[in-house]
Amino acid sequence: MKLSVVFDLDGTLITCENKQKFVLFSILKSIGGIDIVKLNSWWELKRSGYNTEQALTLIGYSNAKFVSEIWVKMVESFTNCSFDKPFSDSLTSLEYLKNNSINHISILTARQYPVQVYQAIYRFGFDKYIDDLIVVSPNDAVIAKQKYLKKANPLLFVGDTESDHMAAFNSNIKFVALSRGQRSNDFLCNIGIPQIESDLSFLRNTTFITSF
Repeated sequence: MKLSVVFDLDGTLITCENKQKFVLFSILKSIGGIDIVKLNSWWELKRSGYNTEQALTLIGYSNAKFVSEIWVKMVESFTNCSFDKPFSDSLTSLEYLKNNSINHISILTARQYPVQVYQAIYRFGFDKYIDDLIVVSPNDAVIAKQKYLKKANPLLFVGDTESDHMAAFNSNIKFVALSRGQRSNDFLCNIGIPQIESDLSFLRNTTFITSF
């Protein structure tokens, strides 16, 4: 019997804050500089549900659309992706699942450039534990993710955004949101996600494993 769990990547298994902040800092520095306090405010606004352009507008940048378009082009470059790091519990959690009944682990992520994802998977050592890697376009992420989830029918999908939640909901798949990534705990609560965790320690819960 195939028992599977699917994970999002950015904000779930690997960090995203440092990369996103650095790219914005670099752009704004090149066109006139940025207040570090505003940089932190921008990140918190993004975690509260605003997109890059909206958050820039709210912290006072009149050229928000122009900056956000450059940001989108730069954020997945090979150089900037070097800021990504696995969370401290990511590899150990995948290993734990593999040793405790879960025989199929997938990573399902939305990225513009799949090659950067493949490089990261091997660089961080995720390839030792995953059985499937699916990279979908950010332009239709919800539909593409739910298509995979319906086909794979996993026991659980772990992600960090409302789009992950929607893909799981539309596929009738159990979803757990992590509040350490792209969205804050308050935001995730406000959109009605029933189970929100700060990290992956819940996977080691005896009830979780025996419920399969």
